[in-house]
Amino acid sequence: MSTTVPRLLRSALLACAALAGAACTLNAARPLPAGGRPAADRAVIVYGVQVAGHWPHAGYAVQVAHYDPGRQNITGDCWRFTRTEGRVAPEPGAVAYFAFDVPPGHYVYSPFNGAPLAGPVIAFAAPAGRSVYIGHFTYGMDGQVSLDRALGPARDGIRRALPGLDEGLALAQASPAARPRPFLCTP
Repeated sequence: MSTTVPRLLRSALLACAALAGAACTLNAARPLPAGGRPAADRAVIVYGVQVAGHWPHAGYAVQVAHYDPGRQNITGDCWRFTRTEGRVAPEPGAVAYFAFDVPPGHYVYSPFNGAPLAGPVIAFAAPAGRSVYIGHFTYGMDGQVSLDRALGPARDGIRRALPGLDEGLALAQASPAARPRPFLCTP
């Protein structure tokens, strides 16, 4: 009997550790590698990622997270966290475009990104049934990320990268937002 209790305790601890290691696994956003059309109750967000400076790690990614304007913070926790991630090589190169099927709402540059966003924090609206362009994020020589929201010059690159994208792509409505705070997951 004395060995049964430690085994049960050990099993319970291992189960808790496994659940803690699976943190942030429930994500309502899905990548659309070729683009796509939004369902009536979903939205599609598109953005570009580019490296122009020296990024010293294995890859460079930009994460955009679901944002609640009422709470003035990202939504989610260690178990549910809706976010998108566009990943490119760490060397300087051309803009790579990414599309994601997401719940409608607002999205911001995530506080979990590895480099700060230059300029004010902006929330981008992604209405149900619509495809919107946020802009392209460029990691620069100064170690900061800039955002270019010009859709016109980006259209050809977007069409080539995402041929299945809805033709009705529009610039996402932007509004000032509070700087989002990250959440901490601990076992």
